[in-house]
Amino acid sequence: MDVTLNCHPFHRLIDGFKRLVLASCAILFFSACVDGYPTEDELPMNPVEMNQVERLEAMNRLGQQAHPNLTWLYRALPGCSLQWTVDGGESGKETFILPMWGAGVDVNFDKADQIYGVQARPANASDLKESTLLLSKKWVDALALSQLVRLFQAGCKASSAPVAPGNSDPS
Repeated sequence: MDVTLNCHPFHRLIDGFKRLVLASCAILFFSACVDGYPTEDELPMNPVEMNQVERLEAMNRLGQQAHPNLTWLYRALPGCSLQWTVDGGESGKETFILPMWGAGVDVNFDKADQIYGVQARPANASDLKESTLLLSKKWVDALALSQLVRLFQAGCKASSAPVAPGNSDPS
């Protein structure tokens, strides 16, 4: 048995309009997702996948932007050593060299200055011989640099080929 209700043609028109609006909203909603994520949310290149030159470039980018008054410039030296120059502050420009073989790298926080630091010390040295690789108000910057330095250290150990002076790629 087939039952048909009395339905005014106007109701069918409204139902059709509702469907059209709903379909249009669904199309707009799903098309907005097609554009992708904003570029600000893009993750930087994975440091594990970088080569030594790319790691040094990433370290130098961090060194330029991490602190408002200080800048750091990193360079690879022969014999698996890292050289960095700190520019700014009361002491002017200072240069440090750290042999990477067995060197320790740590991130710490100075509560008084509210700043994160990346500290490095040569193998078999006391904490008194620590040198500052970076200072930043952002924990993420300090963590990123410590990871880059450790991976630089591992990459340097993986390649035992000597490096010509001025070459930033010890691999």
